[in-house]
Amino acid sequence: MKGIEGLTLGRYELRRRLGQGGMAEVYLAYDRRVRRQVAIKVLYGRDESFVRRFEREALSVGALSHNHILPLYDFGEQSPWYYLVMPYVEGSTLRDYLFKRKLLTLEEATSIISQIASALQYAHDHGVVHRDVKPSNILLRQDGYAYLVDFGLAKAITGGESLTTAGAMIGTPEYMAPEQSNGQSDYRSDIYSLGIILYQMLAGRVPFTAESPVAISLKHIQSKPVPPRELNSEIPPSIEEIILKALAKDPDERFQQAQAFADALWHALQQEQAHTQTSTEPTSSSSEVSAEAAETMQKAVIVPSIATQVLPETGLGSSHPLITPLLIPLKEPLIEVSSATARQNTRRRSRPWPALLVLACLVSLVIALPLGFMTWQGRQSHHGANTGPQSLGAQQLINADMTATAIGQAHIQATLAAEARAQATAGITSAIGAGNVLYMDSMTAPGNGWVNDGSQCFFSPLGYHVQTHAAHEAAWCYSSIQSFSNVVITAQAQLLRGDTYGLIFRLSPRGRQFYVLELNSLGEYRFVRASGNNPLNWLTLIDWTASNTILKGYGQINTFLIVATGSQFSFYINKQLIVSSYVDATGSAYTSGLIGFLVAGDSAGGTEAMFSNVWVFQK
Repeated sequence: MKGIEGLTLGRYELRRRLGQGGMAEVYLAYDRRVRRQVAIKVLYGRDESFVRRFEREALSVGALSHNHILPLYDFGEQSPWYYLVMPYVEGSTLRDYLFKRKLLTLEEATSIISQIASALQYAHDHGVVHRDVKPSNILLRQDGYAYLVDFGLAKAITGGESLTTAGAMIGTPEYMAPEQSNGQSDYRSDIYSLGIILYQMLAGRVPFTAESPVAISLKHIQSKPVPPRELNSEIPPSIEEIILKALAKDPDERFQQAQAFADALWHALQQEQAHTQTSTEPTSSSSEVSAEAAETMQKAVIVPSIATQVLPETGLGSSHPLITPLLIPLKEPLIEVSSATARQNTRRRSRPWPALLVLACLVSLVIALPLGFMTWQGRQSHHGANTGPQSLGAQQLINADMTATAIGQAHIQATLAAEARAQATAGITSAIGAGNVLYMDSMTAPGNGWVNDGSQCFFSPLGYHVQTHAAHEAAWCYSSIQSFSNVVITAQAQLLRGDTYGLIFRLSPRGRQFYVLELNSLGEYRFVRASGNNPLNWLTLIDWTASNTILKGYGQINTFLIVATGSQFSFYINKQLIVSSYVDATGSAYTSGLIGFLVAGDSAGGTEAMFSNVWVFQK
């Protein structure tokens, strides 16, 4: 079919056709106002149902703002065309990556599932069910960053208008939950589809195939999937248990939240890696995490004491965190697979509708891992620059297999991220030689030995809060469950009020000995070696230093990473290297200990910070 290259839609010049599907075409275009390249999805004709679906796509994506949902720039009409405008970026779909790789590693699969689960959880929390979660609707960047796309079949969880007749089958049969065959679905249907994707990534195939969509749907309803370990013996039993729980026929028996699915998977992977690395006489019961146990975030058996320190007088006055899952860089380069080749190797006949897939992958790559920092003395004379955007990357790949809704959603985030990516250090964890995951906690539910007194240290659905209630106080909270030595630690943090906050490592609670990397509200960092009850006697190893990579003020999410090897330390903030190497030359460096968080300051109302996504890797 002849394209419409050369046409101008609004302020967008269509330059070349990138791909086409049954209901739309996608073009590379030039935005004359912003002076950038974009991808534009143009709807064929004016069929009412297509137009309504197109509008639904724009509204669904436009209402969601999440790091792992691809942003929408614009939506418009120029008779006889309707069009969506989205980022133009290079990349590939998970479908194409699986075509090349067949089997993914546990780390790769878990990272992808975790990112897409976070996007689904956000959509579900905002009343949107995707209904077509599948590999061709997941876009990948080379660094492992994933986006959920194509909300053309999305519906509101309650009160949504249906674009299909009652009982009509919505979705792609290989990835559809049993209830979708009867035209029914809710957020647990998306979780089932995500379970199918995990099965495919680790077993090398989807659990159910047949010669027709109806036959595939019947298998989803009636047949048990082949246990994935029978197809790949490298899959740990604990991971298999999680997959099969996600694929339960009864929605009530599945994970009830997408994030619970991801948490269970990460905990199982963490336990498996720890078991493989350190246990010479393992017992399956101790090394495997059941789906139910992981979902409830197992409570710790040790209840540690809470440390609070009243600071001496110094005479000085004084939203929702985006939890970004860990990135596992892809093992193979992303190379575009031609539509013809892809069609030959994918069961397209099972798709009830033709669909068009534009792969546009861009935005915010934030290692989004915690940032902690302690400071009990505020300084008002310092200055630090605020670099708002997070890191960003690009990608685009066209496959004639997806509905391309996915290419639209938060144009502001996309633009900022793209501008920032060039300034950020890509692939930090791999570049610094981080090994297996030793510990992971999203910090959104009690457990794992973290202090939880409901006052100084407490959990909320958004993260782990540490606070003081008066001026000249320092307080810290920690996990008593595991001690670490030579590791890479990363975390995400947000100062809510007060002065300083920090990430503690190598903590010995009894001696009140630890290291802490601190940040303050002025955009500065410092590194302290604490010992004893009086903070004025703690040793400042690196004094307050301004850095334009730190986001200043309140409500800003800073992410930081610490590399600790013996007495040598390196520090990153928001993926920027701020201290390449510091050696504790006191002769008595702390060698191991617990991890925790600290807040401190002189503000009259005290200081509060919120922490999330703690990761510890073997160094």
